[in-house]
Amino acid sequence: MSEGKVMRLIIKLLMCLCLISASASSQERIRKVMVGPYNDEIRILIAFIEPTEVSYKMQTMIIDLAPLKNRNEEPSSVQVDLTSTIRSLSTEGKQQKIVILRWKQTGELELKCDGKWVKKDAASSTDKIIEVTKAVIQSVPLDAKTPTEVTLPQETEQKVSSLLNALHTENFPCLRTLR
Repeated sequence: MSEGKVMRLIIKLLMCLCLISASASSQERIRKVMVGPYNDEIRILIAFIEPTEVSYKMQTMIIDLAPLKNRNEEPSSVQVDLTSTIRSLSTEGKQQKIVILRWKQTGELELKCDGKWVKKDAASSTDKIIEVTKAVIQSVPLDAKTPTEVTLPQETEQKVSSLLNALHTENFPCLRTLR
């Protein structure tokens, strides 16, 4: 089985485990952070799930980056997918917000708008994503040979959570909202 298939399988199993745990633990917040190889890149997956009596909120930050020779170098390319989903348990309706952006070491920034990559100038919202992404990259072991569960420092986890909670159309160009 290829590394990409293994990572996708682990992500699916992680989400199932989180949902089962969420229903069992009532209203406890669940956090999972995984890092490992994905195709020819390194993938970092951060997931938060918060169940309530009538719904659950699942937020994810997925970072794909080019492999690094050493921890101090900057990745040649980074792609970040921020997703926040609130799903009703009774109607199974959902509200979902998605922002996807990528940048290269040269500073070229692109956002995925209506399925196409569009070059954008930096803005305070994208600067914040880049800042939090760099903090996450510095906080995890990038040399994992298999998908590995890790723990983020409390401060970094809080930055990721704040970023995901701030996904509003007025803050992020090209934010997709799905229902």
